[in-house]
Order: sequence, then structure tokens, then C-alpha cells
Amino acid sequence: MDKFDFVLILLSFAFAMALGHLLTGVGALISARERVRFSPLLALAIVNALAQVFIDWLSLWDYRGLPEWDLLTVSVFFTFPVVVYFICVAAVPETQGDKPIDMEAFYWKTRRLYYGLFALLMLLFAGAAWTLLRTSTPELALQQSLSNLPFLLASLLAFFVSARWAQWLAGVTLLVLSVAWPIVFSSSIQ
Repeated sequence: MDKFDFVLILLSFAFAMALGHLLTGVGALISARERVRFSPLLALAIVNALAQVFIDWLSLWDYRGLPEWDLLTVSVFFTFPVVVYFICVAAVPETQGDKPIDMEAFYWKTRRLYYGLFALLMLLFAGAAWTLLRTSTPELALQQSLSNLPFLLASLLAFFVSARWAQWLAGVTLLVLSVAWPIVFSSSIQ
């Protein structure tokens, strides 16, 4: 096992916890569906959180050629799935007890936390791109930083502008970007 595999195993566990939380929460909502007031905006946020778990895990592939994994690098990379986990927490309401579950109210209560964490994640990615300068493909540093910019701008729009149109625009933009990113990325898998 090389250093990348060792780090990837740790990060994969953290990503799996994020995915598990998200799927458990969605499963609980489905089970309690008669008590749920549905919100398309929150459903979109949940789908975006799910997509983010996948593409963040997938994006680690670019770092397979990193020759050295020092403590700082591992620590920075460990923050990614931790932030993704909290994005997933902010996307799914609790379903405990027999109380009604208002997904719409939950969305408006947590949207700033959700999009703030999304923006933080994009800033962490941009900051960590410096590690790609140490690989055999240093041009990926700029490419990855620039690819995070539209995600960051959409997150900031939803964070700062509470208008419904801004929430929809940001959510749909993140979804389109999240679907497009793996398609573009798949051409670089060797």
C-alpha cells in the first residue's frame, strides 16, 4: 500500500460517514412521509449534498501522483470529508418523535449554514490546490482552482441573497456543475 492509498482509505471512511448520514436521513424522511411537508428546495440541497460527496471523493484521484504526504497535507485533505459531512447534516432534518417535519422551514433555517459550508469547502479546495504543484501534472493546480470558482459563486449567491429565485438559481447551478464535473473528469482517468 502506498501513501496515497493509506490516506484515501481514511478519507473514504469519512466520506462514507457523510453518505451514510445523508442516506439515513432521507430514508427516515421516506419512512415518515405522512408527517413530512415536502420542500423542492431542500430536496435539491439533498441531491447537491449527495453529488458533492461523490465528486469530492472522486476528485482525490488527481492527487494520486503526489510524491509526499506530510502531516500538513494529510490534515488539509482530512478537512474535506469533515466539511462534506457537515454539509450533509445541514441538508437533512431530524425525524425523531411523531412531530410533523417541515422540510421548507428546515431549509430556510439552515440554508446559510449549508451554503456557508459549501463555500468553505470550495475555499479549502482552492487553497489545497497548491499540493498539485508537486505532482507530475502541476497544471491541475490552476485547473482545479478555477473549476471550484463557479461552485463558490453559486454558494455565495445563496448564502447572501435570501430571495427564492437566488436559492433556486444557486441550487440548480450547483446541480448542473455537479453533473458536469464527473463527465469532464472522466476524460482524465487513466
